[in-house]
Amino acid sequence: MKLIFAFFLLILSVAHTFAYDYQKIDEHAKQAPDKAAKTVETLTTYLVKPARNDQEKVRSFYTWMAFHIAYDVQAYRTFDPYAISKTTSADVLQKRKAVCQGYSQLFNEMCQLVGIKSYLVPGYSKGFGYEPGKKSFAAADHAWNAVWLEGRWHLLDTTWGSGGLNHQMKYVQQFNEKYFLTDPKVFVRDHLPLEPSWQLLDCPVPMKTFVAGEEAIDKAMAQKRSDCKDHNKLIKIWESLPDHEKSLQSASAAYAFNPDNHAAMARGYMDYANYIMRGIKSEMHSRQEIEEAVVAQQQALDYLRKAETLLNNVKDNSADMEKQILKKNIQLSEQNLKSMQKVLKG
Repeated sequence: MKLIFAFFLLILSVAHTFAYDYQKIDEHAKQAPDKAAKTVETLTTYLVKPARNDQEKVRSFYTWMAFHIAYDVQAYRTFDPYAISKTTSADVLQKRKAVCQGYSQLFNEMCQLVGIKSYLVPGYSKGFGYEPGKKSFAAADHAWNAVWLEGRWHLLDTTWGSGGLNHQMKYVQQFNEKYFLTDPKVFVRDHLPLEPSWQLLDCPVPMKTFVAGEEAIDKAMAQKRSDCKDHNKLIKIWESLPDHEKSLQSASAAYAFNPDNHAAMARGYMDYANYIMRGIKSEMHSRQEIEEAVVAQQQALDYLRKAETLLNNVKDNSADMEKQILKKNIQLSEQNLKSMQKVLKG
């Protein structure tokens, strides 16, 4: 997911899942020498040295990013989704700047290196410049993480934990503990994931309630509902799927949750089409292989055309690059299909 947006500079009451003294681990992370961050591997090794458990490892990652990575204001201003999608964790370490995608991706990689399960969660946010009733939530604008600790999922936002933009759109570094292992009922007030299961609430907050504001959210969470489902069970089912099925199911869930987000479903179709096309052999030596390739290519083309129809509903420039790539892929798919059909006709 290619995501970018800014955030509030909030100094609010801390709402943690754990009561814990992080002073020692925080100091270790703050004082990390530059040489420790040459690679993601060397940085991770340094940060987890004094950690006694996974919780302290995660805290060390969170604190290090808050004090050593600045928000990339220029990337936010120019908003180039393609460039952001190509940014790696190594780039973030070299520049010491990132937007939410970079923060979340780096956190994910460090967790993976030490065997902690973590996912990047794309979604909607009430961040920098947000005014109630004046923002459209037709596209994801932020990313954060869900991390597995002590037998359950927790939420954190390393971007918002590091500071924010002031009224002059300048980054101000300010360590903010509110977004570290935050209670899901607090987190959902300004973070709404594309997929409702990642709210980590059995009775997820609907989009219209999120838009209505905190009072509406609190009221909705206090009500008894009949449509609630075990979010842990839903996530476990999703985790059991192969990657290409995960992508399509995530897109379907996101689109069902917010039908205004046409790009979410389109990206799911594009990913699935790419998966199908990767399975088509570059060299075919029998009629049967060609016939199978024709079926696969036609299936992929159908998904690409579905994506095109959806992206045509996106009127701003947030999907311009994807529209260009999609157009080329459709053209190439049509050419490949015609070539294979011509061979079969002899």
